[in-house]
Amino acid sequence: MPNKATVRGVLLDATLAPVAFGKIVATLHGSDVFDGGVRVVTQKVEATTGAQGEWSLELIVNGEGEAGTTTWTVEGYNQYVVKVFEAKALFLASALAVTLGDLERMSAQNLRAAREAGAARLVVASDHESYLALPERERRPGDLVLVKPQ
Repeated sequence: MPNKATVRGVLLDATLAPVAFGKIVATLHGSDVFDGGVRVVTQKVEATTGAQGEWSLELIVNGEGEAGTTTWTVEGYNQYVVKVFEAKALFLASALAVTLGDLERMSAQNLRAAREAGAARLVVASDHESYLALPERERRPGDLVLVKPQ
């Protein structure tokens, strides 16, 4: 069973007003190499925004990062099913909870680090103990842990 992280945010329209009862759709694009060849993995996860536009989703984490790759595309729609935003190629480095804005800022660096063994990943944590509590396969010697109280 893969690990999952809680990704959350607030859906806002162009006037920065919260979008109540809109829809968030996250699509996983993944692959991994096995003895029998390459396996491609896709998944869609959906959530409805609350009265103040708030939403959260449990998304699969690429904790291995060696032979496999996983990225997420997250799209937000208003209550009339009009697309409000799209964030592509988001990479979840650990099972720690994260906001969409933080994920967008660190995703490209983490995706590169998963491909390049010598590069460092940026992991945002509420405290250092929560990072140490992650499964060992999700921690790497080159990780940079940013302690950011929630």
